[in-house]
Amino acid sequence: MAARAGVDTVRRSIGRLMKTPLERIAITGNAGVYGRALVRAIRGSLPRASVLGLDVRPAAADPPDASWKGDIRDPAAGRIIGEFRPDTVVHLAYAVQPGRDAATMRSVNVEGTRHVLASAASCGASRMLVASSGTVYGAWPDNPPACDEEAPVRPRPEYAYAADKGVVERDVAAFAAAHPQIAVAWTRPAIICGPGVRNFLSDIFLTVPFLALPDGRDTPLQFVHEDDVARATLAILSRDARGPFNIAPEDSVTQRQIARAMRIAAVPLPFFVVAAASRVWWTLRLPWVATPPGLARYLRHRWVMTSARLTRECGFVFAHSSESAFRTLLEPCPEADDRTA
Repeated sequence: MAARAGVDTVRRSIGRLMKTPLERIAITGNAGVYGRALVRAIRGSLPRASVLGLDVRPAAADPPDASWKGDIRDPAAGRIIGEFRPDTVVHLAYAVQPGRDAATMRSVNVEGTRHVLASAASCGASRMLVASSGTVYGAWPDNPPACDEEAPVRPRPEYAYAADKGVVERDVAAFAAAHPQIAVAWTRPAIICGPGVRNFLSDIFLTVPFLALPDGRDTPLQFVHEDDVARATLAILSRDARGPFNIAPEDSVTQRQIARAMRIAAVPLPFFVVAAASRVWWTLRLPWVATPPGLARYLRHRWVMTSARLTRECGFVFAHSSESAFRTLLEPCPEADDRTA
């Protein structure tokens, strides 16, 4: 009942609370998990809205009304956005999968974001939303029990994707300060899950023969369903909300609970062994997982978040817990639907 009420609340708020209606929405990275879920949510809540998608590949499902295939760093991307005349720009296009070329990954994530921000400023958009990540809080021994949006942004430098998001957030905050006429927000989702979703994060849990517990710690992790991420994004946009928003259910799942769900062993190991094995695995390109070494630290210390601001300011209610979101990873992959992030 609570989940259904949350969906209805978001739907009723759309078009009533906004200064400028959500009618023309440009989404970069629309072919990814987050992007496809957002397009589905728009179809359900805003059937009259027109969606432009920009991505390096076509969407396997939930296509936008119009699409442009190309790199967001291409000057043509800015021209396409400008010609579309969006009232809203949502930036979700990032290099998420771990790559061997850190410079290219940084260019896509940081320079690509700067290009999209410049496009949003020049096209006259009323609102801008950028996807960040809960990993920006970093996995540190002195983290609070649950990080709120006032907690310091301290991504682990060893994990390139999180470090890139830290730079992105500084750029977005500076952009927001320089463009007060645009409602600028950014989201910090937990690990995004959905039926059949496969990426290097999910592979950590789905393909290994056992789950290593760094220093024997049963670190809690949060998972968020793709549909909740999309609905939360629309809730933020519908209120012209500004600033950072965590998107994570209040519960968490420990690594031992994950191991039990996967029916594999949870094996305590010294952290230096886990870190060294991760480096060797990555360097030699061994089977099972393609996990960048820096990610091991995110399994050692907690980086749990609270989404109290999202609930308080946007009236958002999660339809899925962390546990139920994680369990969707165990469901069969939908036919004819590439669910890779």
